[in-house]
Amino acid sequence: MNNNRRTFLKKIGLGTIAASNIPGFASAESLLRSNNPEKLNFQLERTERSYNGEYRNEYLSKVAFPVGGIGAGMFCLEGTGAISHLSVNHRPEIYNTPYAFAAISIKGIKNGAKVLESTVPTWKLFGPRGSGNGLGNRNYGLPRFEKGSFRARFPFGIIDLEDKDIPLDVKITGWSPFIPTDEDNSSLPVGVLEYSFKNRFNEVIEAVFSYNARNFIDEGGYISGQKNGFRMTKAGTDGNNGIGGFAVYLDDNNAVTDHCWFRGGWFDSQTILWDNIRSAKIIGNAPIEGVSPGASVYLPVNLKPGEEKTVKVNFCWYLPKSDLSIGQRIVTGPAFTGKTAKQPVKGQQKVSGYIGQGLLNSFDPNGDGQVGTLLSPEFTISKRYLKFLVGGGNQKGKTSVNLWINDRIVETAVGNNTEQLTEVIWDLKKYAGKTARLKIIDLDTFAWGHILADQFVLTDRHDEILSSPSSGAILLADFEGDYSEGWEIIEAEEVGVVTPGNSYYRPWYATRFENLDSVIGYWNENCTTLKKYSELFSKSFYDSTLPPEVLEAVAANLTILKSPTVLRVSDGRLWAWEGCNDDSGCCHGSCTHVWNYAQAIPHLFPALERTLRETEFKVSQNEEGHQNFRTNIPITPTDHSFHAAADGQLGGIMKVYRDWRISGDTEWMKSLYPYVKKSLDYCIRTWDPKGKGYLEEPHHNTYDIEFWGPDGMCTSFYLGALTAFIEMSKTLKEPYKDYQALLTKGKKYIENNLFDGEYFIQKIQWEGLEAPNPVNVQSFGGAYSEEAIALLQKEGPKYQYGTGCLSDGILGMWMASVCGLPEIIDNKMVTSHLKAVHKYNLKTTLLDHYNPQRPTYACGEDGGLLLCSWPKGGALSLPFVYSNEVWTGIEYQVASHLMLKGEIEKGLEIVRICRDRYDGSVRNPFNEYECGHWYARAMASYAMIQALTGIRYDAVDKILYIDSKIGDFTGFISTGTGFGTLSLKNGKPRLEVLFGSIDVKKYNIFGKEINP
Repeated sequence: MNNNRRTFLKKIGLGTIAASNIPGFASAESLLRSNNPEKLNFQLERTERSYNGEYRNEYLSKVAFPVGGIGAGMFCLEGTGAISHLSVNHRPEIYNTPYAFAAISIKGIKNGAKVLESTVPTWKLFGPRGSGNGLGNRNYGLPRFEKGSFRARFPFGIIDLEDKDIPLDVKITGWSPFIPTDEDNSSLPVGVLEYSFKNRFNEVIEAVFSYNARNFIDEGGYISGQKNGFRMTKAGTDGNNGIGGFAVYLDDNNAVTDHCWFRGGWFDSQTILWDNIRSAKIIGNAPIEGVSPGASVYLPVNLKPGEEKTVKVNFCWYLPKSDLSIGQRIVTGPAFTGKTAKQPVKGQQKVSGYIGQGLLNSFDPNGDGQVGTLLSPEFTISKRYLKFLVGGGNQKGKTSVNLWINDRIVETAVGNNTEQLTEVIWDLKKYAGKTARLKIIDLDTFAWGHILADQFVLTDRHDEILSSPSSGAILLADFEGDYSEGWEIIEAEEVGVVTPGNSYYRPWYATRFENLDSVIGYWNENCTTLKKYSELFSKSFYDSTLPPEVLEAVAANLTILKSPTVLRVSDGRLWAWEGCNDDSGCCHGSCTHVWNYAQAIPHLFPALERTLRETEFKVSQNEEGHQNFRTNIPITPTDHSFHAAADGQLGGIMKVYRDWRISGDTEWMKSLYPYVKKSLDYCIRTWDPKGKGYLEEPHHNTYDIEFWGPDGMCTSFYLGALTAFIEMSKTLKEPYKDYQALLTKGKKYIENNLFDGEYFIQKIQWEGLEAPNPVNVQSFGGAYSEEAIALLQKEGPKYQYGTGCLSDGILGMWMASVCGLPEIIDNKMVTSHLKAVHKYNLKTTLLDHYNPQRPTYACGEDGGLLLCSWPKGGALSLPFVYSNEVWTGIEYQVASHLMLKGEIEKGLEIVRICRDRYDGSVRNPFNEYECGHWYARAMASYAMIQALTGIRYDAVDKILYIDSKIGDFTGFISTGTGFGTLSLKNGKPRLEVLFGSIDVKKYNIFGKEINP
């Protein structure tokens, strides 16, 4: 590991330190004690740490390991044994450190009472908020164990504690269920801390275990009864009706609970509590009415010499309500009432163009906050044309008149964001004889979120006059009177729109369970089985010959799935932030271009991953194919007022292909295919309107800016998406020649025009495009100042990369590989680009690196892979806004892509440098952050399993692929139906399925098919 400071301390002698004239330090001992108050011999042990091994001494400082269910909230088990980061209120609360701790008190032994934690890290003592006043709300002043170590065997975090006064071997195991393919049991709002004690004394030990906590759910709430423990609730009627709360309880009926600590002023409660603990008392007090200072559960622990006992502390929570709502206004009422409008509604502009005295009008005088759907009676298409009048909003998917045949919309008409109705004519020749209905929708709650309609006439005459229909015409509706009879009104909740009753996020577990009692009951009944299956996963994952730095990186980032980054909505669909701010989510909506990188969920929980595709294509994509790269919460149709993200939308097409091959569900792929086609066609129209095979028009991307002109990064996405679409079209026997032609053109262009002989670049272009001048284009970058306009004339638009060596410069080909698609760009060129990224962008130290952007991801003595460099000149005055930064997700993307190309050592070097930053001394090893904690992009690390071994299971053809770059191996495999281990020895595979099943008809080993 490269760490100059630690190497310095290790190599020089104490005499050298003592003799040196270092200002402010009188001796070697005082120098070493400056950062830690512990004994000198303990400090000197702090030198090395093995990847995938134990965290000790200084490496223990920042360890915080998430425990909780997918989308259910979490707490962290710190490396010392403390709990922190308590985030169970449907939002991150990174600095929420509850006053809660376990303790052991051994009778008859001096200093025999200890908090079951190791020494408090020194960074906590001064610097955090409130530390200048002594942190009387923490338990840092209580005696605790001298030493500790932490080992991660995800989903298990294991702590060993040592103390010269305590004749016990003490181990803490924190965990919550994590069982690939079983997303529901992996999403439970539960966690466990198991405290194991083994008597290494030659006499019987009598001790008392306790778990102690203030009401960390709500200091103003109540503490109530719970078998073998206590329950914390929130204040108010919602918190005290027996439905919700947070329960802490043991699995032993000998437990005794003190529901109310001593009530008094100052530090009375803590003082009496510790006196009870150190005296090994067992205190029982019934719940009180009103607020309790805190509660404890006690358990006698008697151990014969050599005997071992485990005390299991269960944490179960049920908090069904949230205040999380993003992306829409709350609906105030039904848009359609069965009544016609005889005149403009109050507050509405003048309405014109309708016939007679009445019309259909869904305008809401309170701001278009009403929504609904209206279905006409069935009618037979017996005439050539349908003519009618329409006005109001112009969004096909939200404010429109539609012809509905066989539960599918076949024709659509919209207004023009005016209150004037205009005539529409539909030619219905191809629908002759079919039964149809009119489907009129108002699903928008923003400006122009209403629809106007009138005078629906079936006729054979194209020139039919609507105000006086001919005798052969059929009047379907004129809205002169009420229309309730025969018409079906579908109100907001039925069409999945946010109403006052469903306006906020509701967690999946609140639908699965009725109350906290049902969570506890389910957990008590199933916890043993769920632990067994979680242990099977852990065993199969770690029973591997893959490099330890790879196992560490993959497992460390699986904790993202237990963090507040990930949520599950009430119907079980996945929704996610990009990462976590300290007190809120960061960058909402399962952002498509960020989640491109995340390769863990599609393999571990593929059913959950597929819900993301369904949301992206069916909810967040409009009729034109524009996909909003951020999904609302609750999940509802989004607006389409900003750019689509080229890498996100094109990556989604590759992910549909990937998820189809993982699941084997061709019908699922078929159901999405029309949406995928619409999406790809939008991309072509918008970014490649001249059909050149590359993205030319300005295209938004993961750097939160637009690239102007063709570039290797996004054009490689384009070629990957075309490849995926062609493969899906072949299976469905749909036409694809036009897309094949684009793919051929694009391959030729990127290889001949964007490859500079060593790596792929961008050709900046802002003139001769369909897009207006960059000054007039919507962007996160803000307006162009006079200075920026001068730069525009000289260098082109702001925030490009031009001749730079971009770490993501061929990202679309990595996406293609991990999705099981061929990389259609020349292999030597792709490999050359990756080797150039390693050569130019990987830094072993950043001491001399200039980064005016967000430096704490990597700076100073840290090493890291820069997002971009300009080794051949051409650096822009204002390159893209994150270019000088280091992102772990991109480090893993490049590392795994190098591994796919056989450049194993170069890939491993990137991984080691990344994980050295997250060694526990400065950063939490289980929280790789980018734009927020537990940043989703870091799950690119999972791709290294496939990169090193070539393991890929195709459930469509039931072929298991192996293309090892490391020779014989044993590694983890997870599919849509089961998981286990896969070994390759002397060219022969061995599959051991530990959970579920994996149906393998053939193996493909190094390109050669063999039978099982």
